[in-house]
Amino acid sequence: MTRSVPSYAARVAHRGPSLLRQPLVLALITALVAVIYGVGLASSLQLLWLIAVPAALALLVLAFVRPDLVAIIVLAITWGYISEIANKYHGIPSISKPIVVLLVVVLMFRFLFVRRERLVFDRIILWMLVFFVVICSGLIYARYPDQTMLMVIDFAKDISLVWVLINFVVSVKNLERGVWLLLGIGAVLGALAFYQEITGSHDRNFGGLARSQIAHISDDFANRPRAGGPMGEPNAFGQQLLVLVPLGLWGVMRGRSRLARSFAVFATISCIAGVVLSFSRSSYVSLGLALILFMVYKKLDFRYILLLILMTVTLYLFAPPEFQSRFSTLENLLPGREGVYSEGSFLRRSVEMRMALNMFADYPIAGVGARNFRMLYPAYIRDDGSPVPLEQRDAHSFYLEIAAEHGLLGLIPFCVILFLTWRRMSRTRQVALEAGDARLVDLSIALQSGFAGYLLSATFLHGVYSRFLWLQVAIAIILWRVAKGKMRQGE
Repeated sequence: MTRSVPSYAARVAHRGPSLLRQPLVLALITALVAVIYGVGLASSLQLLWLIAVPAALALLVLAFVRPDLVAIIVLAITWGYISEIANKYHGIPSISKPIVVLLVVVLMFRFLFVRRERLVFDRIILWMLVFFVVICSGLIYARYPDQTMLMVIDFAKDISLVWVLINFVVSVKNLERGVWLLLGIGAVLGALAFYQEITGSHDRNFGGLARSQIAHISDDFANRPRAGGPMGEPNAFGQQLLVLVPLGLWGVMRGRSRLARSFAVFATISCIAGVVLSFSRSSYVSLGLALILFMVYKKLDFRYILLLILMTVTLYLFAPPEFQSRFSTLENLLPGREGVYSEGSFLRRSVEMRMALNMFADYPIAGVGARNFRMLYPAYIRDDGSPVPLEQRDAHSFYLEIAAEHGLLGLIPFCVILFLTWRRMSRTRQVALEAGDARLVDLSIALQSGFAGYLLSATFLHGVYSRFLWLQVAIAIILWRVAKGKMRQGE
């Protein structure tokens, strides 16, 4: 009779951080912290460094004791764009990259020397590797291979991040912890944007977390600040927050305490406020789709529909007049309207998308190479004679950008990844329904609704901030694996 080896999820659930309870380990940690602070104070280091270095050491220890918690932390850091902000505004080296590398090392160490567990893979990971090979091939033929190399490095990190998350976040409890952390990120970012608006303090960026951009809103409001969040890009900020709104509704309905449900209400309102203040029309439409899909899937009763209506009316009453003016410009997209060509931003975007199609037509198989659209755009504009400035611009559509830069060789695996991710979410909902787990059903509905909103918004936004997509892909895989685990337990 062979002895069964408990799964990693089971061991995480029942194992306490026994290593940290050892007096010698605690003494060593205390001594290290004391030395760091002593050296720091003697050399007049910034307070932020005195906080960051001990935190890094704590993460190092925690990565070997509870890597699942570190994986959740890196999920929040990445979604909040915190590593980039810390580097740009505070001179702190990248936080997320070394953490991901550390988790990969821990994962391989456990596999090779400690437990020899089977590493978790998924078909989506295999298709991501196919897409990665296509990106790397651009180094051979791209006119600007240095730009392609940047994409190679970034996507290698994306694959590593997804792989680490699906290997360490393997329980419902940890998945929900990650969701609540994401809601916390959204609550902070949305609240800061709202505070800037009501106080008129757009010149304060709160350490880089609440950047704004002066931009054209409509013919009646030529220049006014738009909330750009930690990226400083309003459209990306709206996309970042709209995905979290259905998760906030899940928290309102499924929070385990009154405090948790109250926080979920605050986080949901904050995220919606951030989307509104981004003045991103694509985010408005995408958020509407996400909410409609959520209500259709959930078959909400009258109480929740009334709550959504109340929240919408409240936000509309407090929204600045520019919001209504900005929203009304969507009428220019209706058939027979001339605004799509007369309004400056619509004109630029239509030209950018057309140039992406032209590049795809010229290089339909392999494209022009990753991140080469920006570099080639001025030449295409010059040849086309379009009445827009000869400057480097993005495709302003994730899908057209993929087609232009990677051709059919890249577009096919990318679409397969999106299809499989959507299918994972749908099958999770079905499995959870069969298992009678209403909580997991609602979570899958919330994630799928937010993902649908993201996919729509990606039609009008380039892929510079694609890490939000890959984090949702990782969560979809985790959700599916958790649902399968519950199904096996019920058999």
